[in-house]
Amino acid sequence: MRSIDTVFPALSEPSVRRYLTGQVVSVLGAWTQSITLNLLLWQMTRDASLLGALNFLLYGPVLVLGPFVGSRIGPRNARRSVLVVLIGSIAIALALLALLAFDRLTPAVLLAAAGGLGVLTAMEMPGRQVLLTSSLTDRQLLNSAVAMNAMAYNVGRMTGPAIAALVFARVGPAGGFLCSAFALSFMAWCVRGIHPRQELAGKSAGGIRAAFAFARTQAFARLYLPVLVGLAIFAGSYQTLIPVLADHEFHQVSQYTGLFFSCAGGGSLCAAVLLSSRAAARLVARALRWAPLVCGAALGGVALATHPVPAGIGFWLLGLSLTFTATSINVGLQSRSPDELRGGIIGLYGTAFVGMVPIGHLIAGSLSERLGVRQTFGLNAMLLSTWIGWLLWRQSRSARRSAGESEQEATEEAKGRTERRMGR
Repeated sequence: MRSIDTVFPALSEPSVRRYLTGQVVSVLGAWTQSITLNLLLWQMTRDASLLGALNFLLYGPVLVLGPFVGSRIGPRNARRSVLVVLIGSIAIALALLALLAFDRLTPAVLLAAAGGLGVLTAMEMPGRQVLLTSSLTDRQLLNSAVAMNAMAYNVGRMTGPAIAALVFARVGPAGGFLCSAFALSFMAWCVRGIHPRQELAGKSAGGIRAAFAFARTQAFARLYLPVLVGLAIFAGSYQTLIPVLADHEFHQVSQYTGLFFSCAGGGSLCAAVLLSSRAAARLVARALRWAPLVCGAALGGVALATHPVPAGIGFWLLGLSLTFTATSINVGLQSRSPDELRGGIIGLYGTAFVGMVPIGHLIAGSLSERLGVRQTFGLNAMLLSTWIGWLLWRQSRSARRSAGESEQEATEEAKGRTERRMGR
C-alpha cells in the first residue's frame, strides 16, 4: 500500500505537517467565530443588508490592503507577521466573550469586531502562505503544499459552520468565541516551530511595484485575475445568502445554515483533495477553463431548488467548482513567481478574490431584500456565466490574433530568406 505522502507529496515535509495541523484547527475556529457573528447579528436584527455589511467588514480590508501588506511580507518576516495576526485575533475573540458576559454586545460592536478581524485577515493570508512555501526544503512540492493548505482550510470550512450552528443553538455565542480563542492559540503554538529554509531566511519582500510588473507580464495572471473577480462578486457572496435562504425558504435558520455551509465546505474539500494529489497537474490542465462556468450552473441550481436536498447538492457543487478554480489559480500564480515576490502576488490574488467577495456580500444582501433570495441566486448565476463567457471569448480572440501575427511574421521571414537566396 502506498504511504499517504506518496499520494500527497507535501506531507513528506515536517514543516508542512506541523503547519497543516494548526491550520485545520485555526480555520475551524475562525469559521466558528464567523458563523457565530452572522447568526448573532441575524438574531438581533433580522436584516440581510446588515449581514452583507458584516461580511464586507470581515473580508473587505483585503481589497485595499492585500497587495500593500503582501508585498511587504517575505520569508524573513512571515513568521512574525503571522504571530501578530494570531495574537490580535485571539484578543478580539476574548473581548467579544467579555462583552457578551456583561451584556454589552450590540450590532455596532459586532460590526466593529468584524472590521478589526478584516484588517488582520489582510495580513493573514499572504503571511501564512509565504511562511508555508518558504519552509519547504523541496521547491517542487510547492504546488502540493498550496493545494493542501486549501484542503486544510476547507476541512475547517466544512466542519466549522456545523459546529458553530450546533454550539450556537445549544450553548449560545459564548461557545463560538471560546472555540475561536482556543483554536487560534493552538495555531500560534504550531507557527512558533516553523522557520524558512536557510537560504531564504534573510530574503526580504520584493515590493509592490515589482509584483504588479511581474503580474502584467504573465498571460496566466491577465486572464485569471479577472476570472477571480467575477467568482468573488457573484459566487462568493453565497455566504451572506445562506442564512436568509435557510430562514425565508426552509424556515429553520440554525439547522439549514449549518447544513448548507457544510455542503459547500464538503465540495470544497473534495476539490482540495484532488488538487493536492499527484494527478492535479493533468486535472487542472483539462478543467480549469470550464470550472468557473460550473459555478454559474450551481448557483442556478440553488435558485431553482425547492427542497433542502437539491439545495444542498447545489451548494456542494458550488463549493467544489469555486475551490477548484480559486486554488488552481493560486497555485498557478505562485508557481510562476520568484520567492521574493510571492507575498505580493498572493496579495494581488487576495485583492482579486478575497477582497472582492465583500462587494458581492453587499450587493447580495441588498438584492435579496429587494428581489428575494432565490431571485438573487438566479441573477448571480446569469451574470457570472456572462462574465466568464466574455473573458474566455476575449482570450480566445487574442490567442487567434497572436497566432495570426506569428504566422504572418514567419511567412514574411521565409519570404525574405527566399529573396536573399535568389539575390545571391
